Amino acid sequence: MIKMFLISTMIALFYFICSIFININWINDIACSFGYFLAIYLVLFIALIPGFNFVFMFISLLWDKKEKKIGMKKEEDVTILIPVYNAKKTIKETIESIKKQKYCGDIYINIIDDGSTDGSLEVLKSMDLDSKITLLESNHKGKAFALNEGLQHVKTDYTITVDSDTVLHPLAIRNIMNKLINSNKKTAATAGCIFVKNAKKSFITKLQEWDYTLGIFGVKLYQGNYHSTLVAQGAFSAYKTKPLKEIGGWQNCIGEDIVLTWELLSQGYETNFAKNAIAFTEVPEKLNSLGKQRRRWARGMIEAFKKVKVITSKKLNFKSKFLMCLNVFFPFIDLALLIFIPLGLILLAFGNPLLIGWLSLLVILLGMILCLVIEIRRKNMLREIECKLERRSILAFIFYVLLYAFILAPYCLVGYISELVSSKKKW
Repeated sequence: MIKMFLISTMIALFYFICSIFININWINDIACSFGYFLAIYLVLFIALIPGFNFVFMFISLLWDKKEKKIGMKKEEDVTILIPVYNAKKTIKETIESIKKQKYCGDIYINIIDDGSTDGSLEVLKSMDLDSKITLLESNHKGKAFALNEGLQHVKTDYTITVDSDTVLHPLAIRNIMNKLINSNKKTAATAGCIFVKNAKKSFITKLQEWDYTLGIFGVKLYQGNYHSTLVAQGAFSAYKTKPLKEIGGWQNCIGEDIVLTWELLSQGYETNFAKNAIAFTEVPEKLNSLGKQRRRWARGMIEAFKKVKVITSKKLNFKSKFLMCLNVFFPFIDLALLIFIPLGLILLAFGNPLLIGWLSLLVILLGMILCLVIEIRRKNMLREIECKLERRSILAFIFYVLLYAFILAPYCLVGYISELVSSKKKW
């Protein structure tokens, strides 16, 4: 694993150095019109660093081999935590999907109602909840508090979190537990594979469908190869209970799942990704709602940097540290996108391909090749568990490749800045 990490890094670094020489003339051309500072900034964060990331991911994914099917000697008992806040329309389907799991170990469920005001608690009380399901009530104090309340009642060695709008594939728990239990002793958490449940609701959800099946899936896939999945998302992830309690559970913050994952990594633990443990979650249907979500995610990333001493942590392994540090570039890339695309399109409208030319298209081509590799990995995985997804929108894919990052960039920047200046947090 260390060998493939070093090889992937060296190849990506070689590409980065070659790209500098390739783009020298482009930098000079841009500088003639806009000065060297803007020219270097745009080329660095639009072409060079994204190109490095694409090549690093591509080489890392080439190392991804078909996993040997190793069964569990015993399917361990597990407790599922479901924090609920105003989930009247979805919570029944979530619980039903858990009851349909093909898993032989005992599954206990702790449902924590976080002061719902839409009648969710009444719906839960009206359901036929068996002895393995515990319903806890609390005032509205946020998701982290609800999860920690549920964690106090966990008596099993393994804990799973599931969001109240998430539906599990029948093999989801078996596959995520198989991955966690058969990993090395340092592994404390396994992220599940999340896809979109309400993809056909709007064009915005169709865009997110591509994001979840290519972007998010691809990132977790290559990070998992290095035992350094940076986000064991709350929507569906499995943990060893002991280390979870050792670090005090979830911190009361906007990005409670990313902060928890980084805390585990900083204590010397490892995390991975169960690509065949599939869950489907509801995503925002309108651009404004999607923007708010991504603003929270961006703010959560800055929270993680503030709460976890990435550079000075002695227990944090160098692979995780490197992957965390790559996130530092995201705010600069988002800002570059906001400058580059509008300015490039204006120049192109006047017949000047100064910004949007063949060099910028080269980065898009690299991204397309990476998408192809990720898509092949995803389809092979789905074939293994006999799971079929509906056909995705080609038009949405074109928008996803060309404009998705640009559309979300302003929301992400607001999130970064909000956390940097410690503005009031809104969940």
